[in-house]
Amino acid sequence: MHQISADQVVRNEHSTIPYTWIRHEQPSKNICIMLPGLGYSTDRPIFYYATSMCLNNHVDVLHINYTFAKNEHFKKQNEAEQESWMYEDVKAVIKEVLRDTHYEQSFLLSKSIGTIPMAKEWTQKNLFPNALGIWLTPLLKVDTVYQAIMKTERPSLCVIGDADHHYIEEKIASLKNNELVNTLVTPKADHSLEIPGDIIASIHAANEVIAFIQEFIIRNKI
Repeated sequence: MHQISADQVVRNEHSTIPYTWIRHEQPSKNICIMLPGLGYSTDRPIFYYATSMCLNNHVDVLHINYTFAKNEHFKKQNEAEQESWMYEDVKAVIKEVLRDTHYEQSFLLSKSIGTIPMAKEWTQKNLFPNALGIWLTPLLKVDTVYQAIMKTERPSLCVIGDADHHYIEEKIASLKNNELVNTLVTPKADHSLEIPGDIIASIHAANEVIAFIQEFIIRNKI
């Protein structure tokens, strides 16, 4: 059985961030913090199955369900301000929700725009200096994201489809120079890690992605 806490953190008058924290009744030493995409929420397939997989392996889960797409004040900010806003939202939730906890192992799993605040954490190390990373459809056109993955000093996964508009073959190839990064490129998959027009192929792709993540978590959890 699990304990589910669904609430929100108010960072300031313009930013309120919903979250869902799922804990095991018997305390876990591990947590996976999930940062969704702008339009790919935590109830979409990859996050849904990744959450179930974590719980099946006694890893607690924290969904940070920011709502940037609906926030008019956020939309008025320039790119740098938006990136800082995202990271501050993520930090606010983690510090508030996990302030009285002590997890020995932390995983950060982000998708799409969620890889931007994750990249900031990867370089600034304000929250989890030893966290392990799972980068789904990372925004490789954003140099801070690409550099964070390429120069990581912590074991990480990178998952992307070769039909994703952020897929850059040369950058994916360069990640192989860092032995701490394992990459999975899904043929014909788009930014949602789905194969347009082929439901069965999309299901097989999702299965491969979840298996890839599960092996990583099982191998590294405490």
